[in-house]
Amino acid sequence: MEGFRSSRPGRSGSVVVGDDGPPPGYLIDADDLAGLVRGKGTRTLDRMTMMVLATSTMLLDEQPAAAVPDTGLVLGTSAGSIDSITTFLRDTFVQDKPYFVNPAHFPNTVMNGAAGRTAIWHRLRGLNSTISAGHSTGIAALRYASRMIRRGYAERLLVGAVEELSPPIAWAAHHMRSAAGPGVERVPMGEGCVLFLVERSRAEGSQTAPPVARLAGFQAGTAPLANGAQALAEAIGTLLRRAGVDPADLWAVSLGQSGDGDADRAESLAVERALGSARPLLLTPSRDIGNSFSALGAFQVAALLAAAEGDRQLGRPALVTSMGVDGVVSCALVVV
Repeated sequence: MEGFRSSRPGRSGSVVVGDDGPPPGYLIDADDLAGLVRGKGTRTLDRMTMMVLATSTMLLDEQPAAAVPDTGLVLGTSAGSIDSITTFLRDTFVQDKPYFVNPAHFPNTVMNGAAGRTAIWHRLRGLNSTISAGHSTGIAALRYASRMIRRGYAERLLVGAVEELSPPIAWAAHHMRSAAGPGVERVPMGEGCVLFLVERSRAEGSQTAPPVARLAGFQAGTAPLANGAQALAEAIGTLLRRAGVDPADLWAVSLGQSGDGDADRAESLAVERALGSARPLLLTPSRDIGNSFSALGAFQVAALLAAAEGDRQLGRPALVTSMGVDGVVSCALVVV
C-alpha cells in the first residue's frame, strides 16, 4: 500500500500486441519477484504464481501467527495464467510431435494452479478456492471468504486476487475496450496481486495484529451494460439499507473505473444516483496502478485502507464498487 500512500504510480512498461503498437502498461519487475521468492522448485513457476507467492510471503512475514496449517486461501483470477495456457497450447503445434511439451509447465495452465502451489509452498491445509468473476473478482473473493468464515468452514483465510499483464491479455483488452469518449480517462493496463488476512471477529488472546477493517456487507447483480447504472445504483441502495448506513455517513467510495468508456460512465452515474447529495471522498486506484482486471477490486480495497491509515477509527463506512463490461455489478461495504 506504500504506492497508494505516496501517490506514486506503478512502473511503466509495455506489452507488444501486434501491428497496432504496444499500449502503455504497468509491469512488475521480474527481479523483484525473484528476490522475494527463493528456494528450490521456482524454475518452473510462471509469473502469476510468482506474484502470489511473493505477496503471500510478505503478508505471512508481517503476520507470522497466520502461518499455521489451518489457514486457508481464497484467490481471485480471470482464468489463471493466460500466458501459460497459450504458450503450452502453442507448443503442442510447433514442437516435433504434439506430445513433445514440458510436463512441468502443465500445472501453470490450470486456473487454480497458483492457489494450489501457494498453499503447498506455505503448508496451508485450510480451505483452498479460486474465484473468477471478471472485474468483480476481488469483491467476489472477499464475499466468498466472509461466507465460509460465517458458516464455520474456516477461521482464517488469505484472500485476494491476482492478474498478470501478458501479450494475450493486452491484445484482448486492446481490441475489446469500447471508446473512452469525452469525460473518461484512458487507463493503462496493469498487473499485480493483493492479499488480505481475513478472520473471524477477534477472539480473546488472538495472536494476530489488530484488525484494520471490517467487512460489513456485499451486494451483486447482473444487467446489460446499457442498464448497468440503474442496476449498480439499486445494488448500492440495497446494501446501504441492509447495513443501516445513510449515504451521508460514507467517508469514501473506491471506484473501479477500469478505462472502458461505457462501463466507467455507468459506474460514475450509478454512484451519483445512489448517494444523492452526499459527497464522500472518491478514490480511483486504477489511475495509479492501471487496469488489473480481476485484481482491480482487491486494489480498490487496498486503496481504501491506505487512505484511512493514520486516521482509522474502525467505525467509518466506505464503499467499493465494480462495473464489468460483462454485465456483472457489485459493491461492498467496508468499515475502517
